[in-house]
Amino acid sequence: MSDIATQVYLLTTIDGQSAKFDIPGDSALRIGRSKSGNVVLDDESVSRHHALLQRTQHNQYYITDLGSRNGTYVNQKRVTASVILRPHDRISIGSYNLIFCYESAEVIRETAGRAPTTNMQFAPKLITVVVADIRGFTGLARRVEPDMLTNITSTLFRKAGKALQERGTWAQKYIGDAVMAVWLHPELSPSATELRTVIDAVSQLADIAESLQGTLALSEPIRLGVGINTGWAMVGNAGSIAMSDYTALGEVVNHAFRLESATRFLDCDLAVGKGTYDYLAPSIDSGMFQVCTTMLKGYEEPATVYTAKIPILKLLLESFSE
Repeated sequence: MSDIATQVYLLTTIDGQSAKFDIPGDSALRIGRSKSGNVVLDDESVSRHHALLQRTQHNQYYITDLGSRNGTYVNQKRVTASVILRPHDRISIGSYNLIFCYESAEVIRETAGRAPTTNMQFAPKLITVVVADIRGFTGLARRVEPDMLTNITSTLFRKAGKALQERGTWAQKYIGDAVMAVWLHPELSPSATELRTVIDAVSQLADIAESLQGTLALSEPIRLGVGINTGWAMVGNAGSIAMSDYTALGEVVNHAFRLESATRFLDCDLAVGKGTYDYLAPSIDSGMFQVCTTMLKGYEEPATVYTAKIPILKLLLESFSE
């Protein structure tokens, strides 16, 4: 027997503090400047009765603009008719950003007095994803013996795992010749310290890859292609008591993999998504990255990508210290 536990709420920052507003299933959530509303946003650019968030009979949630002066935006698109919300959609009203959060967990209850087993439990979180892949791995596999190829990947993964763990990753995965690492950000935006930790981790991965040539007496260096992206995803535990796995699901993860793939044809080592770059920008010199617009595999619209070579990592770390 199973049931679904669900929490639906808006998450925002008011006066520098995180604020959570539960969304009732049987009534509307009123958003605006009026003190009589459920979500009060003290901003002159917000109308007194600005927007309304409601649930449909099919357990979907939608937002409606109430003829506000400055408009309501969902993922940077103005709401002209009622819009169905998806988990981690960003609602912009005046100077406020509100994140639509939809948490659900399916719990299977065992018979004969056994403890319940959690099959799935996910929650929306702001994350940064790093995907690092061995450059030219297919060619490398043709040039070296199988035991040496195994030695290269196992050494890289063992050292990478230790370096990532020391730098606070929430989860790390090893897929073929690629490393995926995820950091959770507890607030609505990552701090400079959190971003520096991510950059430091990428720098360590690059150093580990470079060191393999001397350590394993290779005829050529091992290089990495790295994609970095920041955004909202559903994160949590999937599986059962017998086997479970911490994972992150969402466009931000897929985008990070596509960014890493793009390093091959963009002639760069690092490809940083706009989500990450926008958070990095206040701490770094804009000239450190080259900006380009390119098509990523699986996407219909071109993406803005910020590219650089591996040596820029040391300069990035120094910029955080200034």
